[in-house]
Amino acid sequence: MRLFDLHCDTLYRIHTENLSVQDSVLSITPGKADFLEKHYQLMAVWIPDSIRGQKAFEFFKNCFDIYKKFYLPLNNDKRKFFLTVENGSLIGGDLSKISFLKECGVKAVTIVYNEDNELGSGAFSKSHFGLTDIGKKAVAEFENNNIFVDLSHSSQRTFYDVVSISKQPIIATHSNSYSICPHKRNLTDEQFEIIRKRGGVVGVNFYPPFLNSDAAQADINDVIKHIYHFLSLGGEDTICIGSDFDGCDALKTLDAIDKMPYLYEMLIKSGINEQVVQKIMYDNAHNFFT
Repeated sequence: MRLFDLHCDTLYRIHTENLSVQDSVLSITPGKADFLEKHYQLMAVWIPDSIRGQKAFEFFKNCFDIYKKFYLPLNNDKRKFFLTVENGSLIGGDLSKISFLKECGVKAVTIVYNEDNELGSGAFSKSHFGLTDIGKKAVAEFENNNIFVDLSHSSQRTFYDVVSISKQPIIATHSNSYSICPHKRNLTDEQFEIIRKRGGVVGVNFYPPFLNSDAAQADINDVIKHIYHFLSLGGEDTICIGSDFDGCDALKTLDAIDKMPYLYEMLIKSGINEQVVQKIMYDNAHNFFT
């Protein structure tokens, strides 16, 4: 089995909880993933909204040191770890920091987390002002540096402001379907189709409140419902996995990477062609990022 996962917060947990990369409490460890034929992983440096300015930049550098020391040496044909940033507050409105992110190998940056920052408004924003002037410049600068703009966590206004000026494919690394579960963190059908038509990718995640309006009742069948809905929108080449491992209390049946074969099996049993399942689990993300 092959897996390309668009989002995890494992670096955040290792840094803030002083864990080892093989600690059993982590949802993703090299050991737990060793059974995979291939494992490619986007590793986010999550910057909480409570960390701003220079503190945010120092936080990133600490996580980057962990990535550089422990994960980059593991990269080979079987497994690869790529770096992303979750929250554009990291640059603090300073566009010159974007070239530094490129030098670090960052592949994608979410414009915002849940609240507002210097670049735009988040999904939980009370103002919903969209992109700021500096945010518009940042989008162009990210793309000039071959860093994809990730619209998970964006407010509706920020999403459409990015769409109006972006010249490259846009992505949503860990967002589900609003039609299936009307949560402000999920994508409307129109948003999904915009990403699809522009050649981007969307990662389905395993956080119960994004899967089912009654989070306590969420189960693996809800993951399958979201995937089926995205497929109905023509998303066969767009849908990916964006687990959010180590960043949320995921479904108990899908709360670690070594449980991913269960999802594979359930997707097959649900009637999805195995070739399409392989696209969702690996091929779509691999084709996009490599």
